Amino acid sequence: MSTPSSVPQESEASSSDAPATSLRWVFVVTYGRSGSTLTQGMLNALPRTLVRGENNLFLLPIFRSYLGLKEFQQRFTGAGNPKTTSAFYGLHELDTDAFAASVRDLVRVQLLGSAPAAEIDVLGFKEVLWHRVRPRQWADFFDFMDLAFDNPRYVLNHRDLEMTSSSGFWRSRKPGVAVQQITRVERLQTFLTQSRPDRCFDTRFELTTSPDRAVAAASLKGLAEFVTGSCDDELLESMLALREVGHGPNPFGAARGERPAGR
Repeated sequence: MSTPSSVPQESEASSSDAPATSLRWVFVVTYGRSGSTLTQGMLNALPRTLVRGENNLFLLPIFRSYLGLKEFQQRFTGAGNPKTTSAFYGLHELDTDAFAASVRDLVRVQLLGSAPAAEIDVLGFKEVLWHRVRPRQWADFFDFMDLAFDNPRYVLNHRDLEMTSSSGFWRSRKPGVAVQQITRVERLQTFLTQSRPDRCFDTRFELTTSPDRAVAAASLKGLAEFVTGSCDDELLESMLALREVGHGPNPFGAARGERPAGR
């Protein structure tokens, strides 16, 4: 017989118990060597905000499954599929909008991990592989994101093209590859700004790391207000101080020899 001490006790609510609908979502859209990990750090300095790092853009194959199902359904719905004798039996009952919305719960659980859900209001991730989204699918992909994450916000991180393409891992790529992939993401950022202007905020590495404190402060305050709605002096000071903390591979090292003078 089990003793009282061996009886399983009710645990506190896990991260998977909180409703996904109460969350606000933010995604960092950028490319490698743009200072995106520093931006990620700034976002995680904001109250009740959790922005995870890169994940191989795992949403892209999920989107492609969604789009493939939607196109397949549009093609074959009506081909007698209400009947059990149809090869497409039940296809008309699949709900692609619900499919997209269900992704929210999947992603929420994965991103929260061990973080207490009750302490998080804003959730998301930063990624540098957005060039993998084909331009002809931009509209469909971000419509899917709107369905899945209830009109999320986007932080569009920028850096000087020449400095970025000659930085870090880009230097080992074939000539032209860096410029091609970075330029594609810059075009995607423009697409987002034009199609969702009220849900996009531009950040720039040169502003965030500027030796002019007022310039950096204005940029960081704008970022905080965009994500959380406010930014007091204490929060702004903590964000400014965070610039001195190394982020990403080789922080402040040879790969970051491009930092502005005075840094």
